[in-house]
Amino acid sequence: MTINGEQVSYSLENERTLGEVVRGIQAWLAGAGFLITGMRAASGSRADPQDLLKAPPGDWGGTAVASVRELDVQATHTGELKLGHWRTVDAWLAMLALEIRPAVEDGRSEAQAASLENLLAGLPETIESLRTNPFLPPGSDAIDRFKALFKGQGAPQGMQQTDHGRETAGEVRRWPAETTRAAAAIVDEIRAGLQARIADASRPAEALARCAAGVRDSLARLPEVSLLLQTGRDKEAMDIVIGFADTAQALLMLVPFLSPDPERGKLLAEFNPVLKELVAAFGTKDSVLIGDLLEYEIAPRMQRLAPLLGRAT
Repeated sequence: MTINGEQVSYSLENERTLGEVVRGIQAWLAGAGFLITGMRAASGSRADPQDLLKAPPGDWGGTAVASVRELDVQATHTGELKLGHWRTVDAWLAMLALEIRPAVEDGRSEAQAASLENLLAGLPETIESLRTNPFLPPGSDAIDRFKALFKGQGAPQGMQQTDHGRETAGEVRRWPAETTRAAAAIVDEIRAGLQARIADASRPAEALARCAAGVRDSLARLPEVSLLLQTGRDKEAMDIVIGFADTAQALLMLVPFLSPDPERGKLLAEFNPVLKELVAAFGTKDSVLIGDLLEYEIAPRMQRLAPLLGRAT
């Protein structure tokens, strides 16, 4: 077996069919943070290797292991996939920002007009991809505001994507200057968050060190929150909680780019529901619940997480 062109020793246990082997390899690679992006199998009965990802598993899953001469696997780290997607979206937003600038005396060239139509033709799919691979801080509504402004809903039934892009582009070209400035501001806001995540993903060790410092600061300041709320200093309390939430979110975003660590990953995943409950408690100004969550749910997890952040990436 080869993975990304390199010979790999993979021991079979009780696998009897190619389908069982593939499932085992998928689980093995997933444990290391990798996703299979290509797989070809060569058997004695076929002259050319079979592309397994282009055929339903039922077509090849029952093939006896003994008849498979070679298995070639292509795998990509999930972090690389996320980072590649973020960079593509950033480039798309940069082009969009250029195309929505007000034309001088309607002097927009045909090439510019066509470019705007092409960019907007895939707008609904692009917005959906932003939600499935998030990068903005908790509570940000920038994607919703972006969608509302650009009318990002899917093309009406029966309308081709290109026609939808042309129709949306026509609306954008008729925007008043104020709307164009608002659109540019939203794009800048989204790109700022996106580029921060790209920078962290590109230098995970530095980002992890910064987050570790944020965790230490949070551990020192979280006990103050209850007293601040009881004495009417809500803004100071909220600033501490927001700082903690930003640190937790940055850590969650970093997980795909760090070496696998089940204990660290489990602790970070546990923060999500607790953070949601904490935000809800702030919304209702339930200072008792806020204090309990910080003392009994968040602080213990932070204490357990802090030493795990020193592990190598």
